[in-house]
Amino acid sequence: MLSSMGVQPLSNSTKRQTRSKQLFVWFALAAAIACGIALRLVHYGDVTSRSPDERTYTYRAQLILDGGLRQLRPVFANYVSNSDNWIQPPPTRVGHLLAFAAMMKIRAVRDFSAGSLVSLLASILSLLLVAWTGVRFFNPWVAAGATTFMAFSVGELGMSRRAWGDSFFGFISLVILYLACEITRSPRRVFLYPLFIAVGTYAMLTKETSSMSYGICGLWVFGVLLWKERLWKSAALMAAGGLVSIAATLAVWAVAAGSLSGALSVLGDVQVDSQWSRLNTGGPWYQFGYLLWLVGPLTAAMALTGVALAVLPAKIRTRVIPETGALDLLTTRLATLIAVSFVLFASFVGELQYLRIISPADGPYCLLAGIGLWILLSIARQFLSVDDFKALVLAAVFAVVIEGLMDYRTFTVVVRSGMEDLTALWIRGALGR
Repeated sequence: MLSSMGVQPLSNSTKRQTRSKQLFVWFALAAAIACGIALRLVHYGDVTSRSPDERTYTYRAQLILDGGLRQLRPVFANYVSNSDNWIQPPPTRVGHLLAFAAMMKIRAVRDFSAGSLVSLLASILSLLLVAWTGVRFFNPWVAAGATTFMAFSVGELGMSRRAWGDSFFGFISLVILYLACEITRSPRRVFLYPLFIAVGTYAMLTKETSSMSYGICGLWVFGVLLWKERLWKSAALMAAGGLVSIAATLAVWAVAAGSLSGALSVLGDVQVDSQWSRLNTGGPWYQFGYLLWLVGPLTAAMALTGVALAVLPAKIRTRVIPETGALDLLTTRLATLIAVSFVLFASFVGELQYLRIISPADGPYCLLAGIGLWILLSIARQFLSVDDFKALVLAAVFAVVIEGLMDYRTFTVVVRSGMEDLTALWIRGALGR
């Protein structure tokens, strides 16, 4: 039948080669997931000292466990009245505190271990969601690369063992990104809209920088619906959803603080630029980029390549990368916008040069790295013979594995040093760089 239509059926050897390639990439993806989970489990519980933020979160979660959100009212009042508290995490981060308190109740404990378990589970779920996003919007090769970079990420490994809220917030932000991509791919699936708004509202209750992760994704979806799809009603629904998110967030804060004015006063008192921050999380703007290079040079280089795909003009992109059609450019551009925004924020705004601050960008950053690696291999494929290209792919796999081992070695230096945060200055000091 195929021969009569002028189409030659695939030979048995070609079919076997195709199956071998498919099995190889799916095996690589499964291995990356398994390795990432194992590394997180191995280091869960090996923390020897807890940071001030962890102690603060634990105490507040205990209050919620004992009597609900209203138990935080004295915390809000004390936060506003005593300027010494302003360097602490603001009590408005009730989203993470609720998850922390829920884990305390489930495990019948009242200590740091509950918060650490929340972080561990969130980091594992982020790893799985990066893998799924790579497969869903790109291809298994991108997914395997991105998941491997995420599995060995120094920041992710460091946060997954701590009772901070950053792993949890990073996962929530990654869910927002995923939902935004699903909406822009299929705008008429209206059931995704309230889900996106609900998760975004929870993000706003979890950390202040949700104004970036949720805000960027919300504006992106709104813009795609309005200008690309011309779906005016859907765009209006998203805009209304944003207002609902703000109203719901304010309402929860008012319950926790006892009044809306008390909650808003807390936000006005958050102090980033303090003596401690200047001594430990400050530095020249370029230091943060250098930190990303130190903790993952190949990841950083590949992420920059992925960013190049997002910003290249269409004519140049399709000429240089013939297989561009295999990538979802909207997802690539949204991932770029989030990753670049958080890196610039950490570099230039206040004294915020520590890896925790970019937890919402970890997933997009690793996806961009996976895209960048795939792009370079795709370009090389045009100029190499089949055998040479196979050799190049094996060399790339070897390079990614070596990168992972190097990143893990950097992480073990962090663990051995006993540092209670992931600041650029402390990591550079521990590495002697």
